[in-house]
Amino acid sequence: MLRNARMLLKTFSSLGRQFSTTQTSNSRVCVIGACGNVGQALSLLLKRDDLVTVLSLYDLKKAIGMALDMSHVDTNSEVAGFEKIEMLPKALYCADVVVIVAGQPRKKGISEDEMLKQNSGIIFEVMPAIAEVCPKALIAIVTGPTNAIVPLAAEVLKTKDAHDPNRLFGVTTHNVVRARTFISDELQVDASIVKVPVIGGNSPCTILPLLSHTKPKFKIEDEDDAMPIIRKVREAEDQVAAVKGDQGATLVIAHSVAKFTHSLLMGLAGKGDPKECAYVESAVTDSAFFATPLKLGKQGIEKNLGIPDLAKFEAELLHELMPELKESIKKGIDFAKKMKK
Repeated sequence: MLRNARMLLKTFSSLGRQFSTTQTSNSRVCVIGACGNVGQALSLLLKRDDLVTVLSLYDLKKAIGMALDMSHVDTNSEVAGFEKIEMLPKALYCADVVVIVAGQPRKKGISEDEMLKQNSGIIFEVMPAIAEVCPKALIAIVTGPTNAIVPLAAEVLKTKDAHDPNRLFGVTTHNVVRARTFISDELQVDASIVKVPVIGGNSPCTILPLLSHTKPKFKIEDEDDAMPIIRKVREAEDQVAAVKGDQGATLVIAHSVAKFTHSLLMGLAGKGDPKECAYVESAVTDSAFFATPLKLGKQGIEKNLGIPDLAKFEAELLHELMPELKESIKKGIDFAKKMKK
C-alpha cells in the first residue's frame, strides 16, 4: 500500500479546491472510521468547527456518499471522502490531525484481549500510512482498548522512526465530560463552568476523577462522599450499553472527541490556552502511559501538567488501579512485538 504513497503525493497538488497548499491558514483533519456510529456524528461536529478548513473522511465504504451529503452543510470547510485501503494515503495527505474512531466498540462480555485482537489491524494499517504521508500529524486515538492500543500504536510508529510521544494521544475526554455533567447535577450549576481532572486510564477500573480538585469546589470529607460519582463515571459506558444494546455510547463520545480535536487545533494555531486530559506516554508515574491534564501547543503536548496533590483516598485508588493499567500497557507492547516477528 505504502510503496505508491510518494508517487500519489506528487499528484495531490492537483486537487485544488479540496486541498489548498497554504499551510499557514489551513487546518486539515482526517477522520479514520468516519462512517461508523461515532464517526458520522463526529464528522458532522467537525464540519461545524471554524478551525477545520479541510475535513477528510475515510472508511472502507460509504465515505464518498457521506462526504457529498456533508458538503451541503452550510459551513466554510471543504470535505472529501475516501474509500478502500488503497485511498488511505490520499485521505491522510497533509493532515494536521488524524482522529481514529474505527473498530469495534467495547461490549459486555468481550475481554480486553479479544478487543485488542479485533482492533489491532486498524493500527497496523493506519500508523505506517501516517508515518509515510503525514508524520508530523497529531494522532488522536479513540479506538479501544485505549490502555493497550495506544502503546501498540507507539510501538508501530517506532518501527517507522516516526514516534513522537508529544503527538500521540489516547482520547479520554468523555470521562471528563461525564464527570463534569454528574458533578454539575450534584452542585446544581451549569456544567460549562465545572472543571475536574480525570487521570489514570480508560477502562472502568482505571478511570480516576479527582473530585478533590473540582471547581466549583465539590465538598467531600472522605471516600464515601466521592465514590458514588467516581463509580458513576466508571460505569457510565456499561450503563449506556445496557440500555442501547451493542451499539453503546456514541453521541457523548463524538461530542467529546470533537471537543478534544478543537483543543488540538487551538494549540496548533497558537490560540488561547487549551488544556485537556488525555492518555499519553509520560514519566509522571511509573506507568509508561498515563492520563493527566495537558497543556497543548504547536507541537502537540506543550507541557504535561502532571498529577496534583491527592486526597488520601485518591492516592489509594491510584495505587489500586496501577497494576491493571501496567498490565494493559504490557499487552499492547507485547502484541506489537509479536506481530513484528
